[in-house]
Amino acid sequence: MDYAPRSYAARVEDADDEDDGVSSSSRYAREYNEGPAADVLGKGETAFEKMKELQDCFGGSAYSPFEDREDWELAQWLIDNVNQRAADEFLKLPVTRSRLRPSYRSNYTFMKVIDKLPTGPEWRCELVHTRGEFEDIGHDQERDEDHTMEGEEVELWVRDPVACVRELMGNPAFDGEIAYAPEKVFTDLHGTTRRYDEMWTGDWWWETQRRLPSGSTVAPVILASDKTELSRFKGDKNAWPVYLSIGNLSKEVRRQPGRHASVLLGYLPVSKLESFDDNSIGRQRLFHYCMRRMLRPLVDAGRNGVELVCADGQIRRVFPILAAYIGDHPEQCLVACCAENRCPKCLVPAKERGVNTRFPPRDHTQTTCTLHEQATGQYPPNFVAQGLRPVFSPFWAELPHADIFTAITSDILHQLHQGIFKDHFKKWCTVLVGKQDFDARFRAMPVFSGLRHFKDGISKVKQWTGADHKQVQRIFLAALVGAAPHPDVIKAGSCLLDFIYLAQYQSHTDRTLAALQQALDGFHAAKDIFVELGCREHFNVPKIHSLQHYIETIRSLGSLDGLNTETSERLHIDFAKKAYAASNRRDYTIQMTRWLQRQEAVIWFSSFLAWRNGNKHPVPHPADDCSGSDESDAPPPLPSGSSYRVSKRPQFLRRTVQYLQENHGAVDFLHALQDFLSTSTLGHQYFQPNLNDRFDCFSNVVIRLPPHDYMANTTSRDYTARIYSHPQRDNGPRTPATPVRFDTALTLFDEESQQRGGFHGLRVAEIRVIFKLPPHLGNCPHPLVYVHWFKSLNHFDSSVGMFRVARSTQQRRPNASIIPIHHLIQPCHLVPRFAKGPINPCWVQGRVMTETDTFYLNRYIDFSIFDRYQNHF
Repeated sequence: MDYAPRSYAARVEDADDEDDGVSSSSRYAREYNEGPAADVLGKGETAFEKMKELQDCFGGSAYSPFEDREDWELAQWLIDNVNQRAADEFLKLPVTRSRLRPSYRSNYTFMKVIDKLPTGPEWRCELVHTRGEFEDIGHDQERDEDHTMEGEEVELWVRDPVACVRELMGNPAFDGEIAYAPEKVFTDLHGTTRRYDEMWTGDWWWETQRRLPSGSTVAPVILASDKTELSRFKGDKNAWPVYLSIGNLSKEVRRQPGRHASVLLGYLPVSKLESFDDNSIGRQRLFHYCMRRMLRPLVDAGRNGVELVCADGQIRRVFPILAAYIGDHPEQCLVACCAENRCPKCLVPAKERGVNTRFPPRDHTQTTCTLHEQATGQYPPNFVAQGLRPVFSPFWAELPHADIFTAITSDILHQLHQGIFKDHFKKWCTVLVGKQDFDARFRAMPVFSGLRHFKDGISKVKQWTGADHKQVQRIFLAALVGAAPHPDVIKAGSCLLDFIYLAQYQSHTDRTLAALQQALDGFHAAKDIFVELGCREHFNVPKIHSLQHYIETIRSLGSLDGLNTETSERLHIDFAKKAYAASNRRDYTIQMTRWLQRQEAVIWFSSFLAWRNGNKHPVPHPADDCSGSDESDAPPPLPSGSSYRVSKRPQFLRRTVQYLQENHGAVDFLHALQDFLSTSTLGHQYFQPNLNDRFDCFSNVVIRLPPHDYMANTTSRDYTARIYSHPQRDNGPRTPATPVRFDTALTLFDEESQQRGGFHGLRVAEIRVIFKLPPHLGNCPHPLVYVHWFKSLNHFDSSVGMFRVARSTQQRRPNASIIPIHHLIQPCHLVPRFAKGPINPCWVQGRVMTETDTFYLNRYIDFSIFDRYQNHF
């Protein structure tokens, strides 16, 4: 079979190698070869082209129905930042009418203009009548005219899901970022190792394409639902939004709320159903009934397909098919019609969820039949054995080509960060170590760019977010070393953190999935120590069992960063909380939908103007410049793959050698500089460095990180890291002084050995001075770095899973050198090797680096270091 290198971007267009999240040499794609796929039926007009044609037809400007660009920009600002009452007051001000002279004179006329803009699918409100009986819920007038029985009437706000898919597939702003056919991606030319990242690289799309008519185009529908609170601090107002996106869009686009790649499909009714004897079953049936009504258009579209004009202007027959459903564990069980003490994906017995064993998956057809038999009074034994709930008409039963149990995705946020780590492992370890000792260890952690310092420890934190858990995970194992009462506690923690980090990879291969399984096996092999130590009685926990399904989900639907509930949690802000804040809190749902429709109209028109003006996106996202200086005065290029950024003006000017020795601890600065100059090729050297020389120094440097093969970074900002090197700075009488800080970094020590990957050829160094070489000492266009070395990375502590390092000395003085700035590879985090018992009280933040001799190279400080550990052995 023939393979060709492919870019990491969507398969419809090529990207430059330097912009790829994964190097092109490790990405070979095989297109779908079991028949025609995504056939083009003709050429059509996109919504943007129709809008332009309409404007040209009536002789209006590109900003019509607004008078000009200023008129439009004022409208955009008002919609984004001002409520309706304030907008009305502003537009009626004499200064606004006399000087700005907008085409709208009041909020009423302003809204009339906004309502002329094209918008997304229309909203409609459907009334759902409930009764206090289990057998019958959700009557509509087509099925039952009799509503005289006691019950409730609730509102279901919905939009046409097919129209939502049409809007996403046909948006020209996404042209070049949409895939229309599946492919299998490999890391080698011979196709021996698979790669999984985007949804079109997973097995689900390939297998679904095989079942559809020849030439079809699959639109994998991604649904997410989650109940959220609308009111802040007081009140009990809730909303239950349902979001829709499609797997044709790259997950990098779907993760960015500003790209508007997810649409609000509807609001499910939030009702207590007080007329029901068992309102929990009533709410489950109401959920499925409303979802069935909401997704009804997908049934015919999934069977027969619909002709859509896609983002590239081509017409294709598209089959929107449910591929993924995102939700937390209660939501997953609600969707799967099973009890919350069961797995929504497989048939694991209720009391065996803590074992490391694979169980048969739930079967879509068999479950539907079991529910039907229970509804007709046959009482099949599988109904109880499989932990099913009496929901006899699940919304997914009639959706063509869909398997709801495969569609339910693994959830990193609630299952890993807020689940196993926060609710279980962190609590177990806190019991074993003690709150006071654990807090002291977190307070003593050295600083690192982007790392939160827990100045009061972690036991006093009241509210935790997913971001907080990620911060704790970066230093948790380091704090546990020396305090754990048994080595298996460290082993279980190391394996669990390995699993959490690997699960977050944005691109997987067969190798990383094997490592994921190995981490899971290691955790299960060591977890019994918590029972032996008395802090846990059993592991029959749903979220521990959920780890069994991560690998199969990745192989089926791609990497999990595109299927995470963090995205839907973020969408709540735009689609629920802001919309509610714009209402008067009474009969708020209709106001929320009207506000959202106007917001979408402004967003759509902004995208249209960007398209018409030749820009791909309405809001540009310029990449950071990581060159050495401005283009007009650029220094000679650095070696391939190296770049840095420092301030144009050094923060510390004309510092003497004595100042560097006393404040930077650069005790051998002069000797190290002499050695560097004697072995360098900087051109003619007129003078030897001496104590009278002065140096301009920088407080920090930003360096470009090496490309990460499993984290699909797309902007330069994602590739950069900042390294600090400065003494204590006085900030005046009202502001505390900036503490001394000398970061550590991995530096290039042996370029030939580094070709082997991992930490080979690298060495840890403490960055003491970043300075410019004075012209009289040589011609060096790039800054130099004075460092204190640590010993080579030769001592790997297998019980901790990290390298043990110590400071390197020569004749009882620091082993110092001066190196070119491009030898800085990336910052690293050294954590003290805590001994058993209470820690030294002097090990407060900033002093621990000078008060201890032995450190661990933190494996979990970031994904780049973690991946180096994975690749080193």
